[in-house]
Amino acid sequence: MEAARWQEVRRLFDAVCEEPPARWTQRLHELGGDPALVAEVLALLQAQTVSFERAVRPLGELVESLAGDELEPGARLGPWVLEQRLASGGMGTVWVAGRADGLFRQRVAIKLLRGGVLGAAAAERLGGGRPRDRFQFARSDEQLAYYVAQAREVVELRLAAERQILAGLQHPGIARLYDGGTTPAGHPYLVMEYVDGLPLDAYCERHVPGLRERLRLFLRVCAPVQAAHARLVVHCDLKPSNVLVREGGEPVLLDFGIAQLLGESGQDIDPSGYCTLHWASPEQRRGERVGVASDVFSLGVLLTGLLAATGTVRSGDDPDAPVPLPSALAGNGCPWRHLLRGDLDAIAARACAIDPRARYPSVQELAADIAAWLDTRPVAAAGGGRGYRARLFLRRHRWGVAASALAVFALLAGAGVALWQAQQARVQRDAALVEGAKTRAMLEFMTGLFAQADPAAAHGRELTARELLQDGLRRIRSRFGDQPEVRAELLGAMSAAHRGLGDYDTALPLADEALDLARGAGNQVLADTQALNRARVLHHLGRFADVLELLDPLQARHDGQAGDRRLASAVAHARAMALQALGRGEDAEQAYLQALRLRRGLPGETRAGEETAMRLVSLYTLQQRYEEAEALARSTLAQVRASTPPPDPHLAEAIGTLAMVLGNTGPAAEAEALRREELAIAEAGYGPDHPETQGARNDLASVLYTQGRLDEAAAIFADVLAARLRHYGDAHPLVATAANNLANVELALRRPAEAMAHVRQALDIRLQVYGPTHHTTATSWHTLGIAAMELGDAAAVDHLARAVDAWEAAAGADSGHLVAPLRDLARAQLLFGHPDHGCVAIARARRIAGSQSPAQAAYAQALADACRVATGEPDATRAFADSRKALEALAGPGDPLVQRLAAIARGLGPSARR
Repeated sequence: MEAARWQEVRRLFDAVCEEPPARWTQRLHELGGDPALVAEVLALLQAQTVSFERAVRPLGELVESLAGDELEPGARLGPWVLEQRLASGGMGTVWVAGRADGLFRQRVAIKLLRGGVLGAAAAERLGGGRPRDRFQFARSDEQLAYYVAQAREVVELRLAAERQILAGLQHPGIARLYDGGTTPAGHPYLVMEYVDGLPLDAYCERHVPGLRERLRLFLRVCAPVQAAHARLVVHCDLKPSNVLVREGGEPVLLDFGIAQLLGESGQDIDPSGYCTLHWASPEQRRGERVGVASDVFSLGVLLTGLLAATGTVRSGDDPDAPVPLPSALAGNGCPWRHLLRGDLDAIAARACAIDPRARYPSVQELAADIAAWLDTRPVAAAGGGRGYRARLFLRRHRWGVAASALAVFALLAGAGVALWQAQQARVQRDAALVEGAKTRAMLEFMTGLFAQADPAAAHGRELTARELLQDGLRRIRSRFGDQPEVRAELLGAMSAAHRGLGDYDTALPLADEALDLARGAGNQVLADTQALNRARVLHHLGRFADVLELLDPLQARHDGQAGDRRLASAVAHARAMALQALGRGEDAEQAYLQALRLRRGLPGETRAGEETAMRLVSLYTLQQRYEEAEALARSTLAQVRASTPPPDPHLAEAIGTLAMVLGNTGPAAEAEALRREELAIAEAGYGPDHPETQGARNDLASVLYTQGRLDEAAAIFADVLAARLRHYGDAHPLVATAANNLANVELALRRPAEAMAHVRQALDIRLQVYGPTHHTTATSWHTLGIAAMELGDAAAVDHLARAVDAWEAAAGADSGHLVAPLRDLARAQLLFGHPDHGCVAIARARRIAGSQSPAQAAYAQALADACRVATGEPDATRAFADSRKALEALAGPGDPLVQRLAAIARGLGPSARR
């Protein structure tokens, strides 16, 4: 071809190659080319654009085959020996490796270049440029080896960049870089910290964390991302598989293979070709410049998936398609779906805004909004003004503020004991103990404190209940330094208010401070009153032994002293509750009876005596002394009916106490009628949405559950849970109770996956509030174990073992509370291949159980026989068959216990089946 003609071809090619193919012919004619020249340019355009695109993939595959992966398990890289291939993706292959030199034991993750990455890089080097750049390759005779070298250069640049970035990042949430080098074939590799954990989505699927736990986990993911941004590093590939979560819930960030340093050109490292589309920002998918906003977007997609409890958040190829709101993605079975609408939707929407300018300007500000939601404070994404904050205050804190106000008003009457009894009728009984000066000081304190609840006093910012109490503490410590008794009583009030909010970690040190002040002032009655307040906090924390240690000296000091009968009776009542919680039934009974004797005939103590009688009924019911329980419950209710007209809540409590007994003994119709009467009184006295009313609805659902009316019970339990979430937020113990109740009925309805989610919600709260050894925590571990067993998850064994351990710590090694979890632990050990341990568990359960119903005794015998079958004992198969028949005769073929044994028999093999 003549030089002049070739120059004309090149001119026309460059002018047209960026146009859409449909315009090529028209555009070439407009530029004045003759038909032969136009045909030649069209052929070249076809070869260098359309055909080239089809050639990129085979080229990459060819490079991959030439550069292939030469390493296998056992290969050595310096002091490291490859043990197991972990994963492939991003920049290369990841191996688990250990030290081969024997100097010390250490496991690491080694990330090395593989052929597939070279192939992709070669394809990118050839296919990533504009068509006019490809023209030179069309005229070149260079060999494929040149392309391989070019590809290797691309990847080595990327890996070198990753090494440099990791070397500059030191954070516990970022996998550490230890070493680096090249393989014998010249492929670069990195030696990194080995993280023993699960990808974020797999962790959530296995552990089913509740909403608050998910949000706290997300905050822990944000921390290392923010740390990287502070070092001017953007990750560019945030997705669940790049966040490994250790067993303790600590996330670690991986794979900075396509990370970029802010302010650098990024020409050698183009994240658009290596990011994961579902998680990448719109600008990254378009190949545009990326920055902090790109990581914020990816975190927003992660957050949306966590909130909606779904793995798929985005679909389709349109980078500008909006990310769905979490509430729209969450399924009907998501227990917190109703909580997503509003603030959490707004947070996710701002993080996932298509326009980077509309997103959070930093990860820190995104995390701040999540933290605000967890603290029930206004979030910036909601964009609300004073009205929004006022609604937030009223909706989330009205009961807490009421509890705070009630505690301080109680002080004005001088009733220190009334603080822990929380009964309005008794706040007047110690008024004579409060001098006029103390009353005036407390009145001034109360007036100033609750004036702060007015938004105008806080310059338009509405205070939460906790902020109100914090302001009260500042006032107490600044104004009453020379009045230790007043200060002690007010601090006791603050402690009681925090206890009413379920904030026991704050309530306890305040109770300690109040007690120390009272003791220092030399006022023994005030000191003992504050000791009672501290004991009530300890009881809520599940520290029952500490309650007794605190109250036993008070009991000895006040026992038999007529002037202190009120205090002595209150101490006896509190001791009895702790003894009952510890499983010391006989001692608890004596303490309740002592409280009754002290309160009998004491002016103003009739109602307190009735409350003690109701607690004694609960003890008799727990001990299966149903005749005594029913007799005492009926006599107490008759006494309360004679003196207490509806809608007094005291009457509702007495009705509910008798209903509790009848729920165990029958008749079921009377139990249900009493529960409905209790509910009617609560609705009349409190209104339909009050927490006490919801408590009565919960009790009614419990009766329906025992009657087998499972759908009705499930609907009520779900409503109660939703109401308590509205009133208390999602970290209150009463929310845990409602969630656990709903989980139990869902198990009965054969909905174990839903039960798992709700019991996880309950367990999360109880672990946070009470700790691992409280009896309510034990109950949730037990329910979780049953749910896992129904789902075929071997983790059931661990959950049930935790339930046994928690009950043992809370109630003692021989407590009757251990029987049910031990039986279920034995069943789980049988189902999951540990029959020898099952034999030990069921033997212990039978030893502790003592007297029990015939059906329960037959079930325990059958479990023991099944363990013997599984361990190969002679004649055990016949014994197991006989005990199964005995249980079926007692309970009927459809009884759940019979069905459980049938499942065990199937696992034992044909010889154990009928």
